[in-house]
Amino acid sequence: MAAAGHEVHVVTTVRRRESPREVDGVRVWPLGYWWRAKQAARPEVVVTVAGDRQAERLAPNLTRAPRLVLPQADADFGEFEEACIRRLPAHRKVQARVTVPADPLAGERIKVVAWIHYGVPYRRAGSETMLQTMMRALRDAGMGVLVVCSSMPEAPLSWEVDGVPYLHLSPHTAELLFQSMRPQVMVTHHNYAARATGLAREIGARSVLLMHSDHDFSARSLWAGPDLIVYNTEWVRASLATRYLEVDRTPALVVRPPVLPDEHRAPATGDRVTLVNLSSDKGVYTWRAVAHALPQLPFLGVTGAHGQQVTGPALANMRVLPQTSDMRGDVWAHTRVLLMPSVYESYGMAAVEALASGIPVIAHPTPGLCEALGEAGTFIDRDDHRAWADAVTNLYAEGPRRAQATAAALARSAFLASQARTDLAAWTDAVNGLAESVPEQRGALAAAAAG
Repeated sequence: MAAAGHEVHVVTTVRRRESPREVDGVRVWPLGYWWRAKQAARPEVVVTVAGDRQAERLAPNLTRAPRLVLPQADADFGEFEEACIRRLPAHRKVQARVTVPADPLAGERIKVVAWIHYGVPYRRAGSETMLQTMMRALRDAGMGVLVVCSSMPEAPLSWEVDGVPYLHLSPHTAELLFQSMRPQVMVTHHNYAARATGLAREIGARSVLLMHSDHDFSARSLWAGPDLIVYNTEWVRASLATRYLEVDRTPALVVRPPVLPDEHRAPATGDRVTLVNLSSDKGVYTWRAVAHALPQLPFLGVTGAHGQQVTGPALANMRVLPQTSDMRGDVWAHTRVLLMPSVYESYGMAAVEALASGIPVIAHPTPGLCEALGEAGTFIDRDDHRAWADAVTNLYAEGPRRAQATAAALARSAFLASQARTDLAAWTDAVNGLAESVPEQRGALAAAAAG
């Protein structure tokens, strides 16, 4: 029942000295905790087993909800689920019946699915954009791909981005879909990393974990035991290797966030000094300090997908733009200098996108921005606002300094584009190898067992 998407609580009537725990998605409460179970569950249906005297005594105290008595013999799951649903209020019956979509990749020889929290175009931070490009590369290589998002209520049930199909499903429905379609490879990151890795193991698929930072709260997913770890930079892999044994024990690949210049290059650039993502961590207060120091220059702020956005009070030379899926037309075409005063960037895709248009970038020297920008970046500590204002003044004006920075940006963009093509080729080869390592008889054996 829990795997089918229902919230299930079990009160054991055997007296044991133990604490509440979770087993396979079911919250198990020892008898001494029955009152807490009632408060936590607020059950809509109470199920007891015939002949359990403790349960018969306790059930009336739990709730006035309808009661279902199971025979002591085994019950058919489908009949049991339907019997529970029939006892729900009318307005809850439709919601309680979980509808699992048909296999969207039926007939594909290789099926690669990604299970994630957010996806483009509704959320367009670096990790979502990177995953989209990587899944598109697999599709272009002839593999069947699907991305399932499970934490994005603003999204429709299905959509497509550059030929990559997306679904928005609840976590339980997503699990049921994956169990039925049985992909060869599951890709994941962030919120669903551990859960997707465990599910892949259960269904006999290979798992790929994308690591976008060296934060410990993300690195805990390494313990789930993926078959392949993809790091977004060399420095992230090196940083994690000092703290996690799994880094050296698990096959790995480094794929820098792919930015293909032709997809981001603006025909002409504009006159704005731009910051993408108006949060404190991304450096909104540095950007505002520079705007205050240079009132004669126009500034552009673009709200981001993550973090508390600081959009006011606006100065006379500031313009704030909502998050956009058309960065080329809405942002780079209006930008003359890009500021990246981030306290942390594992890579910095916005900076690399700006390079494609020859836009000079001033950045705080995080390891990720240093690896991404190389000699094309102008690096200044984010707290030295006077130095930032001086750098903007020098790079904004026409002259040898700006010409040199523009040439360096275009050269770096070309280098990173070549690197991205190499990284994506290695990525598709690695996923294809994982898919081919899944035993061909897996599907037939599973079907025989189900029958």
